[in-house]
Amino acid sequence: MLFHTLGPLEVHGRDGEVHRLGHGKAATLLATLLLRPNAWLTSAQLIEATWQDAAAPASAESNLKTYVWQLRRVLGEARIESAPGRYRLRLGHGELDTQRVAERAAAARAAARAGEFGTAVAAYQTALGWWRGFAFDGLPVGCAADEFEELRGQLREELADAQLALGRAGDAVRTLRALTEQDPLRETAWTSLVRALHTMGRRAEAVRAYLQASQVLSAELGIGPGRALTAAYLAALEPARNRHELPRDTPWFTGRTADLNTIGRATGVVLIDGQPGIGKTALAVHAAHKLARAFPGGQLFLDLHGSTRPLAVFDALGTQLRRIGVPGALMPGTVDERAALWRCELAHRRVLLVFDDAAGPGQVEPLLPAGPACRTLITTRNRDWHIDGAVRIGLGPLSTSDSVALVRAATGDPHHSVGEALLALCGGIPAALRDVSTSLCTRPLGTPRMSATPCQVLGGAGDGYRHALATAWAALPLAGRSALRALGELPGEFACDDATKALGGTAAATRGVLEALVDAGLLDALPGGRYRGHRLVYHYARCRDCGPAAVTAAAAWVA
Repeated sequence: MLFHTLGPLEVHGRDGEVHRLGHGKAATLLATLLLRPNAWLTSAQLIEATWQDAAAPASAESNLKTYVWQLRRVLGEARIESAPGRYRLRLGHGELDTQRVAERAAAARAAARAGEFGTAVAAYQTALGWWRGFAFDGLPVGCAADEFEELRGQLREELADAQLALGRAGDAVRTLRALTEQDPLRETAWTSLVRALHTMGRRAEAVRAYLQASQVLSAELGIGPGRALTAAYLAALEPARNRHELPRDTPWFTGRTADLNTIGRATGVVLIDGQPGIGKTALAVHAAHKLARAFPGGQLFLDLHGSTRPLAVFDALGTQLRRIGVPGALMPGTVDERAALWRCELAHRRVLLVFDDAAGPGQVEPLLPAGPACRTLITTRNRDWHIDGAVRIGLGPLSTSDSVALVRAATGDPHHSVGEALLALCGGIPAALRDVSTSLCTRPLGTPRMSATPCQVLGGAGDGYRHALATAWAALPLAGRSALRALGELPGEFACDDATKALGGTAAATRGVLEALVDAGLLDALPGGRYRGHRLVYHYARCRDCGPAAVTAAAAWVA
């Protein structure tokens, strides 16, 4: 059996029969019981509710029993229980339409918080589909009908927000127009409508909606628009200004052709990981410059400082919202609200986003657009996390030929002869090669400044790679630091058993330490349970002259 209260009161039997109870006293009694299902109500409470529009007659108690008898004939004897001076209506799970609405609304809100806006829209629409008109239409149920109507309005506004986040701005506008026509004094709906029209680029319509809302509020309530509606109107008046905020492209960018092609073919999110100094930021920025024309809505770059002091999600969202023109008056006060507004603002823009040096999924997921129109490039040193659906690129060292090409491009000398020992020491790490190039620009090859030793490479004119190692080192626990020092005694590639002997622990403990170093980007995991380290990383961990204690300067541009 199913009780429909969100409209004219109806009871649907299991056999498909529909009982329409009309507007009489028996229907009013049933409505009162339905407002508090499975709860005992006294005869006095039921009499007051049933005759609330007039004084109860002397026969009210007897009449109440008659109405209960009439309802039992429709619902069944066991449905309404009685005890001396009280009654209750027994309902099972899912037998009341308002209960089903509450369940679907909770599911929709949970999906929206999780960023699953397609699921949220479907759940909101299912919840709203239970309404067939005004709750308890025609029955005197006090403020209960108004409360259900308010809930309906809230759900329609939330549906519009989810539709916007999903990129269905036209659906959102239709939802909000219907709501403002039905409830023209609902200022929050007008505010959302102005914002939705503005998001679609229909600024003139947004202004007209604001003026219409102002006239209604003034004529009916004698008040002007509130702060939020006014702010939405002022934002609509401002011409849209697309931001092009990519950093300068690396003039000496070399190689990575396959990775650039992968980024070019990808849609949605691209996650780039790799060890410190491997060129993650350089690749993301170079690719972004190549893709910029395909994203006329703007290109935004944000350093998340994940390897040093991670930027809080709340602050990151605030920065991004200000960049795309959201005024301070409209800036929400919670992470969830800012994330929802960010998704709404991006719903109908083709924007390219670059999030550099991400700490993990918790930092970047609230920043991701919901729709397919945007592209997001993310760089991270940490290999122990992933974004669902993302294309992942794990950067490795440059080949010898690309390393030579990078040095020649960075020095501006297409014929520069780079020593094999120096190239081997750099191991294809772009940051190390860039530091070598800086020294080559100031010192000729063969002087003491450019001897092919780790100290000379790490202590050269450029210290970008050393700074990259310093930030990675600072994040390591003591066990990881000790392990790096000990692993320097092993060959370039080694097995876990070799590392266990070097570290002096158990095989399980050693593997845990090695995997942690892989996640931090300081070791590479190879097939067959083998690992590969880098000579300069080991040297940095052990050297008193250019290791952690000697780092005094920071580089401005390190991937």
